[in-house]
Amino acid sequence: MLNNVKSRLFSGKKILILLAMASLLFFVACEDKSDLTAPSAPNTGSADFTRFVSIGNSLTAGTQSGSLFESSQVYSYGKIIADQVGTSYEQPIISEPGIPGKLELHDMTPTILPNPGMGAPTNLNYAAPYNNLGVPGAILWDLTDETDFTAKSIARENPFFEIVLRNQALGKSIVEQALNLQPTFINLWIGNNDVLGYATSGGSSGTDITGLLPTNTNVFAFIYNAVATALTDTTGARKIAAANIPDVQNISYFTTIGPKIGAVLKDVMAVNPAVVGLFYQKNGEVVASSFATPDELIAGDVLLTLVASPYASLVGTPTGKFYREVMGGFIPPGIDTTQAFGLHPQNPWPHPYTLDPIELALVIEHTEAFNATIQAAVNANSDTWVLVDVNAFFAELKAAEIATGGMIIDGINFNTGFILGNSFSLDGVHPTTQGYGVIANEFISAINSKFNAAIPRINVSTLPGSIGLGKVAL
Repeated sequence: MLNNVKSRLFSGKKILILLAMASLLFFVACEDKSDLTAPSAPNTGSADFTRFVSIGNSLTAGTQSGSLFESSQVYSYGKIIADQVGTSYEQPIISEPGIPGKLELHDMTPTILPNPGMGAPTNLNYAAPYNNLGVPGAILWDLTDETDFTAKSIARENPFFEIVLRNQALGKSIVEQALNLQPTFINLWIGNNDVLGYATSGGSSGTDITGLLPTNTNVFAFIYNAVATALTDTTGARKIAAANIPDVQNISYFTTIGPKIGAVLKDVMAVNPAVVGLFYQKNGEVVASSFATPDELIAGDVLLTLVASPYASLVGTPTGKFYREVMGGFIPPGIDTTQAFGLHPQNPWPHPYTLDPIELALVIEHTEAFNATIQAAVNANSDTWVLVDVNAFFAELKAAEIATGGMIIDGINFNTGFILGNSFSLDGVHPTTQGYGVIANEFISAINSKFNAAIPRINVSTLPGSIGLGKVAL
């Protein structure tokens, strides 16, 4: 999901978290959703996984820590499901350390850096379309777009269209390649980037026709329904599991920096009443007209992005580091970098790193509309489709975190916290390996319920740990 955008934002930057990481949460206080019963023989009910295909973006591809690489791909949620039902599942494997080089935790500061190396595809000559047709960076429109894959990769500055799709003789679009495999079962998880592109840029860019807003809701509905029509087998033989889109308020990319700065500001304001909060730019502003109070930052009323973490420790310091590093040294008229960064309207927190209340409302509106479209498509094909309510799961995870500190699954505490939450990898958007296991189990549960199956869930505690280490062994 948004692998290209995130990798460029992270590249060459340290992530310096403002405060020390929270202490480990005690399991006894958390909601327990463990089920460690012995696996049963795969019974897929009325679902046939003989030819199993997954369609989507980086979440389907298996991206983790800002990169696509083999040791994560082998635990993509589609691969986990394929292994649970005992069917073949070919993927576009990328050698370590991935494309681009994956983010790694180097010490407990924590310091997170991209691996300087670069992986490469290892099975480009596979003679058929891949079973995993997750293309990092793909939006809904890309499923039916027939633009030449090489030209598209160049135009989008995204190598994965060419890596995953390779040859238009295999099919001129993602949907066409999927259908050329004559699938008996399809996982469909798409649309995340149609709102995430806008959200992760702090409302600075988007995926609609103007490039400034999320994908238009009517356009999304039209394309999704066209995709649904193309994928649905009128005989009823092919089954489809379609996932919806999580609320951005429940992912650590948006819930890490704001609360930490809010907590620090509370202490600052206790000794300096002149500080009123964090001044931040709205879209189109230079001098800030608004500020977020510590309570608003902690509550998530104003969201700050994870890629802004190199600047979090500079709040209150007279600095122009953002303008030197991001703006090429250009300081807009009206900005005064001798003022305390973030605490003065003339040296505010930058707009690209802020999702303000108006922008957040737009993101929520589009997410709800997209999910309504997905639900409608499932309802219209209720005999052969099932909804995987990923949005509800992450809302439940967040609620459990607030109530008891997290959700225990197979003896592991999952919450939305960065690094120690076990759910999200080092980019704050894509799941950890164990997180992909949790997602796979959500698909399995929906499939079992809808198609009278008894596919065994994966015990996520058997999957590798959540954080990949770089130079320092912890």
